[in-house]
Amino acid sequence: MELHVNEHQLRVANLTTTTAEGWKVTTKKGRISGVGVSVSGSGAYANMVGSFSFELKRMESSKTYNKMVKEYNISGGVGGFFAWLGFRSNASTHKKEIQESFKEMASSEKVKGKVNINMMVSGQYPNVQVDASAYILVLQLTDDQGNTTSVFSNNSPSENTGAQDSNGNNLPDKDNNSTIDI
Repeated sequence: MELHVNEHQLRVANLTTTTAEGWKVTTKKGRISGVGVSVSGSGAYANMVGSFSFELKRMESSKTYNKMVKEYNISGGVGGFFAWLGFRSNASTHKKEIQESFKEMASSEKVKGKVNINMMVSGQYPNVQVDASAYILVLQLTDDQGNTTSVFSNNSPSENTGAQDSNGNNLPDKDNNSTIDI
């Protein structure tokens, strides 16, 4: 699985109690090699089906994260947590919990997982064929010392998987029945 930078980055400063200055949090698309389809134009849909095994750290390995999800009604795994972090008041009000969850995620063991892609994918422009590939959304955590950890969530798989063109742009999908199994 290749990780490609998505345009969504967030700098969460002063979240550590050590000498570290903060964390950089980025969503990335893990392009799933060999799972793709060609589709011809906007409105035309093609069925994308395939699977891919991986080994990454899991967001839900953090007890603090799990507690935050329940207490603050955070939804959608990677996408939901990243959106919740994007509200400045959340980052400042809950910085100790966020810091602890990042530390727990970064220090957790990798788990083996499998993404099972099953969705309908469309192009974006009439009469223009596009080659689509599947992706899984991951959260990349980088501390101020440059240590980087990528984590995934198996919650809300239809929100944390999708299709992209060769430039990494999201493509319309529907009937996303994909699963992320561990």
